[in-house]
Amino acid sequence: MYLSNMMKAKGVWDLVQSYVILKESGKSVKYHFVGKWSDITEEQFTTEVHKKRLKEDVFAHGAKYGDEKDSFLQKANVFVFPTHYSNECFPLVLLEAMEKGIPCISTSEGGIPAIIENGKTGYIVDKHSPKAVAEKIEYLMEHPEQCAAMGKAGKEKFLKEFTLDKFENRIKDILTECHSSVF
Repeated sequence: MYLSNMMKAKGVWDLVQSYVILKESGKSVKYHFVGKWSDITEEQFTTEVHKKRLKEDVFAHGAKYGDEKDSFLQKANVFVFPTHYSNECFPLVLLEAMEKGIPCISTSEGGIPAIIENGKTGYIVDKHSPKAVAEKIEYLMEHPEQCAAMGKAGKEKFLKEFTLDKFENRIKDILTECHSSVF
């Protein structure tokens, strides 16, 4: 599953190409893209999917919010976000996937290495590398126990580090420390 704006820089086309690689190696997988149309339009996406003969397994659902978005996350086995967006900071979509216990595959853009523990909660791959994305997806497909363990580790990391309570406590500690150093 992919969840973000449908943008070239967020890695949409890299992810589509990773599907082609898996399909050519005989792997059966379904890709679901959830996100608001942006510099990739619905027309462009549909045209590309039809041109590559992927319409049976690659689906774009448009923007989804609330329960609809959660429904897609609950059905996902792997979350893939192959971004190379230069302004990527701390993508919350990865936290949403981890909260649901889904292993994540992404790149080392922005704060992503602080979210994904490579090899433990998911994988960090090189930017612009559909082959590396396909290899990691294939590995997780062929090793469901590892996939489940990574999802569990991701959920544990989310609960330990990224809940609203954890955020509020860190902000409070920072403000207390700033106040103490001023006075």
